Amino acid sequence: MKVFLSTADASGDLHAAALVEALGKRCDGLRTFGLGGDALKAAGFEVLVHQNEIAVGGLIEQLRSTGVFLRIYTKLRSALKTEKPDLAIFIDSPDLNMPITRVAHSFGIPVLYYIAPQVWAWRTGRVRKLRRRVDHVGVIFEFEEKFLRENGVNATFVGHPLVARINEVKRALDREQVARELEIDLSRPVLSLLPGSRRNELASNLAYFLETAEILHRLRPSLQIQLLLAPTLADRPPEVPDYVRLVIGQTHEAMAVSTMLLAVPGTVTLEAAMLEVPMVVAIRTNRLSFGIIRRLSRVPSSCMVNLIADAPIVPERLQEQARPVTLAALLGDYLDHPKKREEMRAQLAQAIQRLGGERAADRAAELALKVAHRA
Repeated sequence: MKVFLSTADASGDLHAAALVEALGKRCDGLRTFGLGGDALKAAGFEVLVHQNEIAVGGLIEQLRSTGVFLRIYTKLRSALKTEKPDLAIFIDSPDLNMPITRVAHSFGIPVLYYIAPQVWAWRTGRVRKLRRRVDHVGVIFEFEEKFLRENGVNATFVGHPLVARINEVKRALDREQVARELEIDLSRPVLSLLPGSRRNELASNLAYFLETAEILHRLRPSLQIQLLLAPTLADRPPEVPDYVRLVIGQTHEAMAVSTMLLAVPGTVTLEAAMLEVPMVVAIRTNRLSFGIIRRLSRVPSSCMVNLIADAPIVPERLQEQARPVTLAALLGDYLDHPKKREEMRAQLAQAIQRLGGERAADRAAELALKVAHRA
């Protein structure tokens, strides 16, 4: 069986790798190829385009990378036409993947979208595209299934793939060993900075994240500070002050031994919630991108944890509100008051109960085979 797969970011790469492994257990002679990263490659995936080539996000930023996207689109289109796979699976990354779903559909290839565009939040016009081009959608939030079905899209809730991976991390976690590897003193507080997994996110957020850390370090010399970078950014790591430890890889372990996190919105907030690590969310992005997104958005929060919980569990500061002095005061309040951190931990634990069990990859694989066989 030949399966084309496309995912353009680090978290999607991990989810896709778990899906490929689950498919391999159910399908002899499986061949998978397309757009992916190192986790997929380790799972036996044939990487035609590596996702490092497109580690960029944001509307305006993507427009500036039009030439790169066009080249990748052309290469993937050619692979679909030449190989004619039994199934095409698209994971997240809708700005790149949605145009390619049209190509796969036009070639008569069955299409599964796993981790769908967040059409319930903004850009609802994509619902029509999903209805026309995609045979089935495997959704990771329960409310998505109802929304899509009501709009004529075949959708099935499979659970969130992070649950299994983070639970595995928690079961295997040896805090003392991680502390030794990261040179962390568990008797002192730890702040971890997560300024984004894409280059433009890092460029927009790193400076004021580090300025926030500088304020906290000056007021609390015992505070240990880590900058956690995604593997997609390992080729060009930034310079950091000597009191900040740069961590590339071991992100979940480093988060798990943290007292507090300062993170941009995104998947990392769900990971933090599953690890029950208190956090503050902040982001600055291109003003035009932010203005467009804000006008189109249909949700009250940029933080997925808050949306799942339907409550403002995690403090968030966006754009001009994300000032180092403000963030330092907010983080300092949590660092100084263990009771406040415990209250957030309890709320995070309650929120993640809505994400389903640990079999998301297995359920997604079973759904993928049904879509292929149905066709």
